[in-house]
Amino acid sequence: MKKDYYEVLGLDKGASKEDIEKAYRKLALKFHPDRNPDDPSAASKFTEVTAAYEVLTDPQKREQYDQFGFSPEGTDGGMHQYQYQNVDMDEALRMFMRSFGGGFGSIFGDGGPFEDGTSYGRGPAKGEDRVASLRITLEEAASGVDKDVEITHLVHCPECSGSGSKGGKEPLVCPDCRGTGTLRVAKNLGPVQYVTTKPCTRCRGEGKIVSDPCTKCRGKGKVRTTTKKRISIPRGIDNGNGVRVVGMGDAGGKGGPPGDLYVKIDLEPHRSFMRDGDNILTEISISYPQAVLGSRVVVPTIQGPVEMKIPSGTQPNTMMRLKGKGMPNMRYPRHQGDQIVKVKVNVPSDPSHDEKKLLKKLLEVQGEKKDFTL
Repeated sequence: MKKDYYEVLGLDKGASKEDIEKAYRKLALKFHPDRNPDDPSAASKFTEVTAAYEVLTDPQKREQYDQFGFSPEGTDGGMHQYQYQNVDMDEALRMFMRSFGGGFGSIFGDGGPFEDGTSYGRGPAKGEDRVASLRITLEEAASGVDKDVEITHLVHCPECSGSGSKGGKEPLVCPDCRGTGTLRVAKNLGPVQYVTTKPCTRCRGEGKIVSDPCTKCRGKGKVRTTTKKRISIPRGIDNGNGVRVVGMGDAGGKGGPPGDLYVKIDLEPHRSFMRDGDNILTEISISYPQAVLGSRVVVPTIQGPVEMKIPSGTQPNTMMRLKGKGMPNMRYPRHQGDQIVKVKVNVPSDPSHDEKKLLKKLLEVQGEKKDFTL
């Protein structure tokens, strides 16, 4: 009897189509002839798992196989029993390619091309992004500010204009790959020949060769430099937010655009204010008479000092709100947060004689009869 298809893929009979595809891909990669050039048995295992995959992923074939199984050796299988599928290497390779949707390079992780001719990423490549930090005050975050930022990044070499060749000369076309950056490799497996591609070792996949390297960049076409850039910080920006500066990252490759710069904002701690989203938190202290009788006090805000009313009978740690005196919202400029003011009541630690007399009189008014030493 032929080997059971489910056993070939290491699955139970009730396996889902997704399980079958997953098992096939794992085994096909394991036994692929390109990965096992010195193991002749790998080729037969490769065609075997492909045959199992071909039957079990076809609903009609799988139903017939599940019902009747294989026909015995030397019989024609009658009208119901399933005939064992013979898959040759050429067909197995085509099915393998269809299953993965691309060429060997993409499957095996070597950056190789697909069957449609897409090469090893030789097209224009965007440069790497860079990150910088900028420390600003809470007042600057509230009003917005322009600041200078220094960034160290890769730029195209000014001596060779990024060509890598001395004097800016155009590099030579690689004679091995003729400028494609890839080499075709033909391999025979029995009667079947299949072709793969790999990066050109002479030009390292670039397609060009620098025969006389630039002395400044040593043929790399890029140099590291420090650039100062003035950037605009928007109103309302918060700690940890970032500002994107397009084109201030590392230079791109093969004519590609440069990367971007991301400036991370670090707010300095403030001695009077604490930020809570769009709101500002602060504390003020008032005297006991001010709390009892009520008063008007001057409160500092981000926009400047303002007058705030203290109602009569204000209790310690009362939270009061100054509408619109907080931080602007970076996304919605018309929205302004509030300032939340915590009111603390000062109790004198060493009251004077006159203060004690007045407080004793207050106790008498309130009905207290206890004696106090003045």
